Amino acid sequence: MPFTVTKHLIIAALLVACNSAVSANDKPPRFLQEPVLGLRLKSAGVKLELLPEDVRKICVQIADSENWTARKWIFARAADAASTYYVVSGYSKRRHPEPGEPLYEPDERGGMLFVTGNKCEGDPAREVFKARDFNDTPQAILQQLAQDLAKRLSRAFGGPDRLRTEIKNQRIDFDQLSPELQEAFKPYFGPAK
Repeated sequence: MPFTVTKHLIIAALLVACNSAVSANDKPPRFLQEPVLGLRLKSAGVKLELLPEDVRKICVQIADSENWTARKWIFARAADAASTYYVVSGYSKRRHPEPGEPLYEPDERGGMLFVTGNKCEGDPAREVFKARDFNDTPQAILQQLAQDLAKRLSRAFGGPDRLRTEIKNQRIDFDQLSPELQEAFKPYFGPAK
């Protein structure tokens, strides 16, 4: 008798675990990965602006397709006379997942989009800041993006003190940042004021 009861409890626990795993894969990711510093922030109620649909549609990398749709948030934006630059991250959703495939795929690296008219190109955001190729991305744009990133992350995390805490908790190394990022994030490294 105790063996039968134990067996039924184990089967029930396995069924609950399987259902939890399946339903967890059917929900959007709980965290967004910020694409430049690598910070993680909760996606529920995130205080970031969604990338406009008209921009997303012209960017082949993230435009809807037969198999995927994407949801991207703006972490930074800057513009010059010719182009608008976006630092984005988010997740993609499979339209027709195979059995066992997760419905959602978080964007682990994010990207930097360069939009000129109806043309969109992209590169990994972290590498753009690291490479500092001013022929591709002018230094003034990198500076604007870094400043905007700091401002948006401060708002997304709930203020400068919380951003400072997250930078410390997530062990972001100031010395590994580009000069543009160091200048923008200098107030968030070090003790609270």
